[in-house]
Amino acid sequence: MKKRTVATCTGAAALLLAAFATSPAQAQAAETAYAGCTTTGASGAVKITNWHGPAAKVGLEFNLSDISPDDHHVRIRLVSEQYNGKRVNWPWRKNFGGSGTTENWTSSASDDAGLFEIGVQVARFEGEKLLNSCTDWA
Repeated sequence: MKKRTVATCTGAAALLLAAFATSPAQAQAAETAYAGCTTTGASGAVKITNWHGPAAKVGLEFNLSDISPDDHHVRIRLVSEQYNGKRVNWPWRKNFGGSGTTENWTSSASDDAGLFEIGVQVARFEGEKLLNSCTDWA
């Protein structure tokens, strides 16, 4: 079941989603999915590979852009849902490069309780205080 996006996807992330959007059923059949969104000051996305079912060890390719000259840093993290519906918030990845910079990371993830839904949360921070964010599910 497709989850609802918390914030409206705009800009580059919306273009990425329009070009590559898939439902979880399609993602599991194709083994590749995308999630991404844009919020005030930050835009990010994740490409998820090898997603063939809840027990999969998935490959992850993150990109995160700081899109506002506001002296705040931006973060991105994987979010997932286990078999019991519990949401898991994975560790944040941070971009301290300032306005106009993009950071990229590759990683992998698996969960003994299953990866039934996978998405991404993109946020803008002041120190450790979350100012605003958006979430999108693949």
